Amino acid sequence: MKKSLLLLIAIGITTLVSAQQYIINAQITGFENGTKFYLNDSELETDIDSAIIENNVLNFKGTLRKTPQSLWVKTTVANEFYYFTLMMGNEKINVKGDIKDFPFDLKITGSKTQDMHNKMIDLTKAGYKQRNKLVAEYFALTDDSAKLKAKAIWKVIGKIDSTDKITRMNFVRQNLNSFEALDALFYLKNDFPRDTIRKFYNSLHSNFKNTLYAKRIDTYLKVGDIIDKGDSFYNFNAFDKDGKKHSLSELSGKYILLDFSSTFCGPCIASIPELKEISQKLSDNLSVVSFSCDARKETWLKGLSRDQTNWLSLWDGKGFYGETIIKYGISGYPTFVLINPDGKIVSKWSGYEEGALFNKVLGQISTKSN
Repeated sequence: MKKSLLLLIAIGITTLVSAQQYIINAQITGFENGTKFYLNDSELETDIDSAIIENNVLNFKGTLRKTPQSLWVKTTVANEFYYFTLMMGNEKINVKGDIKDFPFDLKITGSKTQDMHNKMIDLTKAGYKQRNKLVAEYFALTDDSAKLKAKAIWKVIGKIDSTDKITRMNFVRQNLNSFEALDALFYLKNDFPRDTIRKFYNSLHSNFKNTLYAKRIDTYLKVGDIIDKGDSFYNFNAFDKDGKKHSLSELSGKYILLDFSSTFCGPCIASIPELKEISQKLSDNLSVVSFSCDARKETWLKGLSRDQTNWLSLWDGKGFYGETIIKYGISGYPTFVLINPDGKIVSKWSGYEEGALFNKVLGQISTKSN
């Protein structure tokens, strides 16, 4: 009797441990033995696991920091990038397919959460495929005579993007009580009326309303309207690399150039030399402040070490879903916000073009000073 009891306890413990792990079993043809794949946490922008494919079999196993999560399985072969996406928790997923099925046509089963992700992919993949072909066609253009063709390409891409947005919005309406829909709703939050989003949130089932995905929506509703040009700045608290807390209101008497960026954003990295020039040459009238949108502290610190910036760089640990990012309406990196000495936003723009940043900031300061 005692041995039987111990055996049952052991089985129970094993089952519990198994239930708290993710298991990805993949049977994929077309890749050579020894090809290394990575499992990437898309929110943290970091690889959390790796595995080698052998005899068309690839396996990942571990524990996720929270569930469910948006993940990428990815590899690069002969400079060709292959990936597929998952939405899963600590559960078992099965993947079957061939190299030609990447990224949209693999068969992925075993999870109700993933099933909803598959449903979204099925609804949008035709548009993605067409868009990818058009983008490749655009980059293949080589001379000025192709300008009209480039314009036509981007006109079609615009229609594809518009259709994709409508498809996703309809998916949210029809599948609201799902992690996939809540994830999509956050990214589409500026496309729905705020009152509609509030109704969505209030109608959620309790098992979804208490999740991180729903709390992101709640945060968006609580911070109120996104601030823009002409509004007073939104004060926030965040930490420097030494762990000291700062608030934006500490800086006064000068213009402030807020730089919202992330560590592995290409345009953000490209903007660093020009930001250094601004910080040095305009220091009498302006302070540069970078706000990291990285969710992972180690990633942010790695970027600081790489860039060797000499201005105040801050991080709040909330990533893309924090109050500050939402309030300033950050949807791409880098985004710059210029604040005058009276605390008013005089300009706000996204993207980086080499050589234009310094002149734009200088022009704004000169205009406002005259």
